[in-house]
Amino acid sequence: MEKILTILIADDNPSDRILLKAILSQFGHKVISAVDGQDAIEKFDPRTIQLVCLDIKMPHKDGWEAALEIQRLAGDMFVPIVFLSGITDPIALSNCLRIGGTDFISKPYNPALITAKLNAIVKLLVMQKTLEEQRDAMTLYNEQLLNEQEVAKVVYENITNSNCLKDPALSTIHFGTNTFNGDVILAAYKPNGGMHLLLGDFTGHGLSAAIGALPLADIFFDWTKKGFLMRQIIPEINARLKGILPPNMFCSAAFIDIKVNNKSIEIWNGGLPDLLFFSQEENKPVRFTSKNLPLGVLPPDVFTCQIDPISFSSGDRLMVFSDGVYEALDLSGEMFCNSILKPLYEGEIEAKHSMSWLRQELRKEGVLDNPHDDISCLGVRLDANIGVDTSNHEVSRGHHEAPADFSFEYILNADSLRNTDPLPYVLQILTTVPGLSSFSSQIFMILSELYSNALEHGVLNLNSDKKSSSDGFSQYYEEREKRLASLENGYVKISVKVTSDRNSRTLILYVEDSGEGFNFNSVNYDISNTELLYNRGLALLNQLCSRLEFSKGGSAVTAYYNWQVGINN
Repeated sequence: MEKILTILIADDNPSDRILLKAILSQFGHKVISAVDGQDAIEKFDPRTIQLVCLDIKMPHKDGWEAALEIQRLAGDMFVPIVFLSGITDPIALSNCLRIGGTDFISKPYNPALITAKLNAIVKLLVMQKTLEEQRDAMTLYNEQLLNEQEVAKVVYENITNSNCLKDPALSTIHFGTNTFNGDVILAAYKPNGGMHLLLGDFTGHGLSAAIGALPLADIFFDWTKKGFLMRQIIPEINARLKGILPPNMFCSAAFIDIKVNNKSIEIWNGGLPDLLFFSQEENKPVRFTSKNLPLGVLPPDVFTCQIDPISFSSGDRLMVFSDGVYEALDLSGEMFCNSILKPLYEGEIEAKHSMSWLRQELRKEGVLDNPHDDISCLGVRLDANIGVDTSNHEVSRGHHEAPADFSFEYILNADSLRNTDPLPYVLQILTTVPGLSSFSSQIFMILSELYSNALEHGVLNLNSDKKSSSDGFSQYYEEREKRLASLENGYVKISVKVTSDRNSRTLILYVEDSGEGFNFNSVNYDISNTELLYNRGLALLNQLCSRLEFSKGGSAVTAYYNWQVGINN
């Protein structure tokens, strides 16, 4: 700001007015004169006048009245007002400052004193101008920041949300402390029915914590859609987060795999509070304690998955929550884990009311109104129908008209069986068949049942009778992992053939294993017994396929699946 000011002076005494104008003009300032208060109001323009000097006693409007009107006209603009006075009454002078005057100059005028006061006012105006410019810049920056946050929030929510969260089997509580938060709840239907669920709690809060959720969600949705298993997805997420997150940042998480074919779930807990499984046959919820470090802590070469399997019945429930719930403080300052959550752990809260009860407690204790940490809770009502026939098919209908005839064979020896899951890769090839991707859910279900039977009962010689109880279920999968880890011989052969004519097509899946086979003539294809925990796979295959044929004493099976051109499932 230049030191040359445009100054409005109002004084009904011509000699005083002329003298002050001469003094101010001598310093190079531009002076506009007014003969009284009303004249000063009419000549005041807040866009050009930078300083106003008003005599206190003037006709029509005195200096105080003119000052109030000039301040109103100035609005938000800062225009200093200096009163001119020959009076020495301290009350009158203090009244000048009370109504907003910046200073006053006594008569008769002293050029040295006026110069000093003008220099002080110039410095004040420069500071005021600087503050206004900084305020405007901060306002603009804040608007841009808010706009960018809104855009980023939409992108974040589009990436991390899925329609699966609206599944009636799920219920959630989700409160963040910022626009972005470090908690994320993901849900995705699997190609063969069932669902993958993940509740993650990143270190810290806000945008920095939320950034890690993007690669996590990307892998979670993409790999689930392609049919990868939970035990394959978790190490991939860990490796990605380990590679991109700073050393002091990680993600505590729980991953849940709901398997509808055999009515079981697998739980991976890495650093979250205990997951609660509410069985209708138990008085207390079963607690699944963390057995793993959070995601992004360990390098890929030392990362391991400790997974808990358990069977479920329709109507059983699962509950998982983040540290924000576990460590929330009640009104007495005690953490929820020590006070509020005890009835939940002791089974005193009915399972179907557990989510509403927890929300009520959070609200009653004032946690939701002033959360100190991001709060997330996921409730699951377990059912064998979760995710069945709900896949999202995005296929151009024009592809239905293209023909397809091809075949390939995939043979896995012991080493490959230990280290590879071939199903996602086979499924990816099959979904390239024009029109067949619309039936990927059923195809994956057929393929996974055939492969599981060949591997577990054929190659590993496991007996399904162990699955008759919840404890046996866990033992079955522990034994499966043990035998698979020590497997030295054996094979599974997968042959795929697709044939087509003008209107219909057939997928022929042939799966052979190195086992001894089984008495396939005794298989019960009755699928009506929904309470049966095992031996439902072949009955399901029989329903989905147009024909099921066993050979080589039961160590090989051929499944025929037909579909018509241009018709989705």
